Amino acid sequence: MKRVLLITLVACLLLALLPACGGSWEKDCSFRPLCWAVGAPMPEASDFATALPEGVTVRYAQQYSFSSVGEYTLKLIVTDQKGREFEQAVSFTLVFDKTPPALVGVKDLVTYVGEGISYREGVSVSDNCDGEIVLQIDSSHVNLRQEGAYPVTYTAIDAAGNYAVASVTAYVYSEKIDTSRLYAMLDSIIAQHIPSGGTTEQKVRAVYRYVYDNIAYSATSDKSDWVRAAYDGLRTGVGDCFTYYALSKAFFERLGIENMGIERTPGLTDERHYWNLVNLGTKEAPAWYHFDATHLRGVQHSGCLLTDAQVDAYTRMRVDENGVGNYFYAYDKSAYPASATKILTPTPSLGF
Repeated sequence: MKRVLLITLVACLLLALLPACGGSWEKDCSFRPLCWAVGAPMPEASDFATALPEGVTVRYAQQYSFSSVGEYTLKLIVTDQKGREFEQAVSFTLVFDKTPPALVGVKDLVTYVGEGISYREGVSVSDNCDGEIVLQIDSSHVNLRQEGAYPVTYTAIDAAGNYAVASVTAYVYSEKIDTSRLYAMLDSIIAQHIPSGGTTEQKVRAVYRYVYDNIAYSATSDKSDWVRAAYDGLRTGVGDCFTYYALSKAFFERLGIENMGIERTPGLTDERHYWNLVNLGTKEAPAWYHFDATHLRGVQHSGCLLTDAQVDAYTRMRVDENGVGNYFYAYDKSAYPASATKILTPTPSLGF
């Protein structure tokens, strides 16, 4: 009996001593390399850590100071709550950073009188180098007590002092608009301008003529809601490509014409572009065509009912003010049905 008690006592003592003889806390620590800008303050030693157990601290093994580009190996001392330590080598790369940070998710904002705006929701910043990125938001011009369109400016500044600026519009509305209110405005227009007994093609062409003729181009619009954009286009008579797309979609939806919206592949240029696809056929035998009621420059043809080949030809022809081309109708074709091939709208300037 005494021997059993002695063995048990020794076992308990050994278990108590195990953490002091080494444990798993070192394995729970993980570190990463850092890319840093020349001229920026040295990172904290803890900036290299991606995971540390509770109570574990990190310090530099010596004082470091660098002023030239290059790849360096730094040594860190990692200490736990019991004073146990180990040395960790990490990679540190210094570069001349002239690249501004990237602002992601910045877009026009929508709210209503008396409500607030979450300016940072969905917005993130990133940079080619590690280090703090400061995000500043100037919303000083926004008046949440009065309907209007107000400028908001986002500025991201990285550790090297490079900065990126994005300007958006905060739309403050006095009331919400739904499809029933939009369609109430559309119905009288449809009765006067869209042939009730016409073919789908005739109705689509009538929609094109009305939207093209009655919406004057302006540089901006609220792109958060096609219903609101269509309503505002009807109410004000002005808008940009999103307004033309949205109002066209409103007509098609009300007339029961199958349609889809397309947005240009983001990032090709600073400009965004939107247009429609419409189906002149049936679900069983579709005949899709591109439909763009925007006032296009540099062409002598209608943007109504064009094939893939025609919009591709326009894309090859169109260049922006900087001479950059091959972007206008660029989009992910795998996400949309191919158009019909029959030419319904001649475009001699494009070779069709």
